[in-house]
Amino acid sequence: MKKIITMALAGAALFGSSATTVQAGTYNPKNTTSFNINRRNYVAKGKIYKLHLPAAGRLVTNGNVTLKNSMEWTCIPYGKDKNTYYLRKGTYYLTSSKNISVKTTYTRLTKIRKNLETYVETKKNNDNSSLKARKIEIGQDIKAMGEIYDYDSVDYYTFTIDSPQMVTMRMTNNPIYQLGKGNIFSKMNVIMFSENNPVGGSTMLYPESFEINGNKIASQSWYLSKGNYTFSVNTRGLYNFQLTAVPDTRVVPADTEIESLQNTKDGVVANLRDARHAKTYELAWREKGSKAAPFTSSSNTTEVSTTPATRYIDKNDRKIPVSIGKKLINGQSYYFVARGVSNPDYIRYGNPEKDNYFGAWSNSVEHTYYAPSDATPGAVDLTTAKADSTYHNIHVAWNKIASAQSYRIAYRQKGTNKWYYEVTDQATNAITGITRNRNYEVKLQALNGEKTGPWSAIKTIFVK
Repeated sequence: MKKIITMALAGAALFGSSATTVQAGTYNPKNTTSFNINRRNYVAKGKIYKLHLPAAGRLVTNGNVTLKNSMEWTCIPYGKDKNTYYLRKGTYYLTSSKNISVKTTYTRLTKIRKNLETYVETKKNNDNSSLKARKIEIGQDIKAMGEIYDYDSVDYYTFTIDSPQMVTMRMTNNPIYQLGKGNIFSKMNVIMFSENNPVGGSTMLYPESFEINGNKIASQSWYLSKGNYTFSVNTRGLYNFQLTAVPDTRVVPADTEIESLQNTKDGVVANLRDARHAKTYELAWREKGSKAAPFTSSSNTTEVSTTPATRYIDKNDRKIPVSIGKKLINGQSYYFVARGVSNPDYIRYGNPEKDNYFGAWSNSVEHTYYAPSDATPGAVDLTTAKADSTYHNIHVAWNKIASAQSYRIAYRQKGTNKWYYEVTDQATNAITGITRNRNYEVKLQALNGEKTGPWSAIKTIFVK
């Protein structure tokens, strides 16, 4: 297995994660009276009536009543007469401030949801992860429901703009329950991400979180470069929104490009084209063939290095060390991209600091890193090459030699001509992605800069 490159983004959004779960219902008042839905019931002042909805639905009453769920959260009524509720399945408790005759009309949401959702969400056809984000258009009116069903979670949407734009979201939040009493679901939370990095990874955009508390209408703008964007909506209840966009480049950095990549003993130095409005430049890279998250580094000049370093950011009045960069593996190929950032103090660290606006990522550049060296490495022996019957791969190991900066493993199925290669700076490796019940040939050589040592003797391994 190739050495995996990983990067921890503290506080980064969890694509595909479920919404917050809460403790099971605890409100279960005694001496309740059964209330029959779809029938007329006499309700006495101050008395508690218990009703059950077998599925998520719309409940319409003809009287002034109060509904609470099993967590004792007060349900919010909608409509001109404030007598319409959109509720999850479960048990509810009804009271009135006066003696009244109450009739309710209950309709399952599955019968009317086409009028409530632009994209009808089902258990099989849902948008609960960024991989299932709904493709929407600028200017499109979207109606939706959040967490009305047991299988429903955070909703994801994606859109594209072909030039720098100020994108504004105007949104109405209609939560099921009132604020207070420990209710965590009356707050709508919207998080915008950039999905434009050609080497993978996403960036949470400023503002880090667009929140609406309770039943309100609100709007928020983002300054975005051209590209693809995804945002999540986390709420419980009905909501609707529309995105609008107008050209605005006041704070969005212009495009940059990688003009050259220079190898050093610690990594690579990238020289970038100057970009208008950019106060910082970010370089991102990932090992060729790897699906791991990319590494990033930043600089206040157009010269950005992969050299490992530690910078400090102020977070809650504390200076937090942030490791940036990572020493590259000699002989390994990488993909590099870069972009401009408006904030001169920017460091990628989970939730971005205030007022980070990003330019578009540059074109991807493939580059093989060779540390400067003129010495040819010596021979290295492949001491171990055996099949791992548990993981069905080949485990290889050797003793490091002083004249080598890294090692290249070559393998092929016996009887074929094509060799496959992996590079590592460790003294062990796992060769994966192979076919079982086959014989394989493996050999090894040392690397020092671009200089290569002799190949070791070939070992043959049978993989069960």
